[in-house]
Amino acid sequence: MICKCNKQIVGILIGLVVPVVFSILLFQGRYTGDLGFWDFVKTMFQLQSLGKLVSVSVLPNLLIFFLAIWTERLLAARGIVIATLIYTLATVLLYFLR
Repeated sequence: MICKCNKQIVGILIGLVVPVVFSILLFQGRYTGDLGFWDFVKTMFQLQSLGKLVSVSVLPNLLIFFLAIWTERLLAARGIVIATLIYTLATVLLYFLR
C-alpha cells in the first residue's frame, strides 16, 4: 500500500504548521499573564525576542524529520527541511529588523 503522505507539499505543510502549534502549546503551558497569544507575539516582537521563540518552536520539526526518514517518506522529509529553511529565513530577517 502506497502512503499518500509521502509528498513534498505534505511535508511543507506539516513543517509550517507544527511550529505554530508548538508555540501555542508553549504559550499555554508557560505563560500566566493577561495577554492573549497574538498580543504575546506582538510583545515578543517589541522586545526583540520573537526570533528566539521561532527558533525554539522549530525544534519539533527535527523529530518529525527523523520520523519521516526512518519510515522512508523521503519526499515529506524534504518538505519539512524546506519549511524549516523558511523559518530560518524568517528568524534571520527578524534578527536584522531590530
